[in-house]
Amino acid sequence: MSTKLSPAKKKLFSWLFILTGLFFILIGIGIIPVDDPTLNAPKWVVGLCGFVFSLAGVMILIGEKSPINHLLSGLLVLSFGCIGGWIAFYGETAHFSGGTPFLSNAQNVWIARTLFGSGSLLCFAVAFYTIKQYLKKNSSENSLKK
Repeated sequence: MSTKLSPAKKKLFSWLFILTGLFFILIGIGIIPVDDPTLNAPKWVVGLCGFVFSLAGVMILIGEKSPINHLLSGLLVLSFGCIGGWIAFYGETAHFSGGTPFLSNAQNVWIARTLFGSGSLLCFAVAFYTIKQYLKKNSSENSLKK
């Protein structure tokens, strides 16, 4: 069953995402002070997570038919890749949980880092392709207008 949101609900959700993201962006750039030992990531990662939320809200607000949404989706996936890459390279070992039974903790951490890193590389590839397609489409439309 597919239900579409009314325009008023779309706006509400958009602004909820934008404002939630803005809160974390403000933490990331240091306007909202937080006790650093409570953070499990650098402030720029927290800000980037906020950017992802805000960007998703903007994308909902402008609608899926807008051509700029293709560029924004590339930026969104690029942000995911940066966050996953940071986790793969710099995430604290103690924060990786779960894992495969019968393997040592070190092996489970290596698997987690490999998966986050692979996901990050995949996100970079998708973002590169999406942004390239957007620019290609834009340049062909501009050449047709001349």
